[in-house]
Amino acid sequence: MALIDLNAFEGGTTTINETNWNTSDTLQLGLASSGTLIVDGVDVTIDSIAGITGLANTTIESINGAHVTVSAGAAGVTAGSTFTYSIGANSTIEIDASTINVGLLNDTTINFDNAEGTGTFIYDPPTLELNLSTPPSLINMIAGDTIQVTGADSVSQNGNQITFNGGLLGLQQLATFTIPPGVTYEYNEGTGILEFTSCFLRGTLIRTPEGDVPVEDLRVGDLVVTYNGVGVSEIRWVGRRMLDPKAMDKPRDQLPIRIRAGAISENVPERDLLVSPDHCMFFEDSLIPAKFLINGTTITQEMVLAPFEYFHIELDKHNIIRAEGALTETYLDLGGRTSFLEPGVVRFGAFAAPRDWNDWCAQPVYAGVILEKVRKSLMQRAEELGYIVEEAKAS
Repeated sequence: MALIDLNAFEGGTTTINETNWNTSDTLQLGLASSGTLIVDGVDVTIDSIAGITGLANTTIESINGAHVTVSAGAAGVTAGSTFTYSIGANSTIEIDASTINVGLLNDTTINFDNAEGTGTFIYDPPTLELNLSTPPSLINMIAGDTIQVTGADSVSQNGNQITFNGGLLGLQQLATFTIPPGVTYEYNEGTGILEFTSCFLRGTLIRTPEGDVPVEDLRVGDLVVTYNGVGVSEIRWVGRRMLDPKAMDKPRDQLPIRIRAGAISENVPERDLLVSPDHCMFFEDSLIPAKFLINGTTITQEMVLAPFEYFHIELDKHNIIRAEGALTETYLDLGGRTSFLEPGVVRFGAFAAPRDWNDWCAQPVYAGVILEKVRKSLMQRAEELGYIVEEAKAS
């Protein structure tokens, strides 16, 4: 067993990584005032915690794909000690409460500040409910971060507290967390499914002042070039979701639409562009969902079996940007800021209130003269490219 002692000095930090950690080891942790344990890129189980005289203010941080499991009894942890579990990108902290001391969860903070929408907190509740005077607080979540409570099949909210329910008849309160005001989420009690709309497939190049950048590399605060080619706007939110075609009830509603290079005009798009079926393209000063543009040649729906990942970009206002050189919309939150998850998982969305239909930057078109004009133009372009065009109905 490896022993890491944070008593060395006030404010001490100890890092565990592949250079000093054997995956077969478990960790015995000694607490110090303002001590920090950083687990970097390895899987670590903490199975024992030894306290010190006085109050402890301890941070356990998981970064760079690490998975930290706290499955510990605690000896000598002073009442009033506080713990912060900090989760980094693609990293997980799991609390196994079946043997854990109440003091390790009382007045606790779970911080997603550096998770970039890819952090996970897992809570394995005990058979009997823990009596916590102050529920753990969740802070700094963004879309994509997840909370999973083993055995939960529903959630309820009272004020700024969210409770995961399960057990016999779903009446047992398995865990309660405090969340920031205004955090939005959707939870389907039957399936655990939460769903996003209007998105780009991973790898799509988005026009920025510094050039084209893959959508998955964009972050909140980055600038993108807007419709007029001169203006720029700051990204306020980036979301993502992973979909498995084998789990889809209605694949045509979710499988990507491929707009082939040059399908719109010369070098537009510059490469094949893949978007979700409801993602709108900008034609004739109007927004037209990609699914209504399918022509069976230059614009088709992908029939795929492997999981794929969608991304979303939201600006301060709904706007038109360039993806692979083609004009297309940004994300507009009309209440669908969700994603697919297993039961017992909540994925958090943006903190702002949803927009409404008056926030569209251009008129959405689903039928009529404008749509037919655009479809005819795309068919003519396909013929110019040498395709044999047959009329195709939208999905």
